[in-house]
Amino acid sequence: MSFQYSQYFENICNHFPEASYEDIRKNSNELFCCAVLNQDTGNCAAHYHEYLEILYVISSSVTVKVNKHEYEVNSGDMLILIPGDVHSMKTKKGSRYICLQSDTDFLFSSTLTNSDLHYIMPFTLANNTEARLFKASVIDSTSIPKKLYDIFTEYSERKNFYKLAIRGNMSEIALYVFRHWDSLADKKVDTSNSGEICPQRLEKVIDHINIHYDQDLTAEEMAVLAGMSYSYFSRFFKSSLGVSFSEYLNAIRIKNAEKLLIRSELSIAEVAAAVGFSNASYFIAQFKKQLHITPKKYKNNFGGVVGQENS
Repeated sequence: MSFQYSQYFENICNHFPEASYEDIRKNSNELFCCAVLNQDTGNCAAHYHEYLEILYVISSSVTVKVNKHEYEVNSGDMLILIPGDVHSMKTKKGSRYICLQSDTDFLFSSTLTNSDLHYIMPFTLANNTEARLFKASVIDSTSIPKKLYDIFTEYSERKNFYKLAIRGNMSEIALYVFRHWDSLADKKVDTSNSGEICPQRLEKVIDHINIHYDQDLTAEEMAVLAGMSYSYFSRFFKSSLGVSFSEYLNAIRIKNAEKLLIRSELSIAEVAAAVGFSNASYFIAQFKKQLHITPKKYKNNFGGVVGQENS
């Protein structure tokens, strides 16, 4: 299960009360889902989930509302939805599209760095709403359309090593997408004298948190690391990622706690301490707040799932 990038459930409910949470893993018990959907005119209500989603339109077009921005996705276009995006869809007659949904850890943990997963995605999309839409005129000349069809074929036929094939194709798509987003982030000009802060400063802080999450980190220390005042750092961090420093730190800790709960024999209290929580009760409360399940129940339900998927 993957990190909720910048849109914790309570924040989503506050901003999008009409949206419902979709528990993909509970519905399918898989870390990766793929389907070709044929839909005539119809609507898909606003919802959100913890999986990365890729929509690739084969014919006709669909209108997708992501958070508060609407996208017209035509034949040959690809739309990227990151975990926590509130999205709804209106389809037109003859609409046909590929829908890929994946836990980010399942696909990308071995190919992308923490900074890629937890910094570039939310930061870039928060500052460029068009970055998630890849038009046919751009990707038709690339191998992306073929890779999407190959993924669907591998998932449907499920031959030996199909998961490896899916990961390989998704990694190539991710490389294309992330380099594009990285280039957009690089275009941000460092104008710190006028109040704007270079993205590299925030990236430095994110990398530090992702590595040292199990230590006693404070916002004051991170402000010093970023070369900002505490108050400015707090405002800038939240405006860039959509969550406060403490929310982000807790999310990283919970993300790593999930792995320990699944892959180790540590007790709940030991897992809490291992990921940086000094109080087990607070850890349990935060875990349930973010994932809507207690650590004990999570371990009972999903223990061994990741190991099986990676085998």
